[in-house]
Amino acid sequence: MSTHEKAAWWALASALLIWSYLTMRMTDGWQVVELPPRIAISTYITVVILSIVAASAPAILWPASNGDGAEMDERDRAIDAAGDRWEGYVVIAVVNVLVIHALASSAYADRVPSVALPDLKSSSTLVFLLISALFAAHVAKQAVIIWHYRR
Repeated sequence: MSTHEKAAWWALASALLIWSYLTMRMTDGWQVVELPPRIAISTYITVVILSIVAASAPAILWPASNGDGAEMDERDRAIDAAGDRWEGYVVIAVVNVLVIHALASSAYADRVPSVALPDLKSSSTLVFLLISALFAAHVAKQAVIIWHYRR
């Protein structure tokens, strides 16, 4: 397994664990709860710090100086580009779903949905959904990278 593939596995696992922490702090029964600003900000700062530590860990775990050739070759760059492309697709898709949801809920305010939908007027819900979109995009990128290395 190459260094880049190990880093992708690490990034995938750490992103899922950090998102689980975010979900634990901001939801109750898979419904986003309205958090006081102080708790929401501390949760956000904790998620940012955990993400920085998780992104830095591969450099410590698999240093480039051990002679296994951590330099990226053309194949690694192509795989990274494919991951970046899919990351962008996921961000575009999620943002468009949120925009359509916001427009539809405004246009059809007189109708009651048959399923529980997120309230985009709530700052906690909006923050959770936007951060989750970033995590989903990052997970998609790492999954594409792993898939390309494994095929």
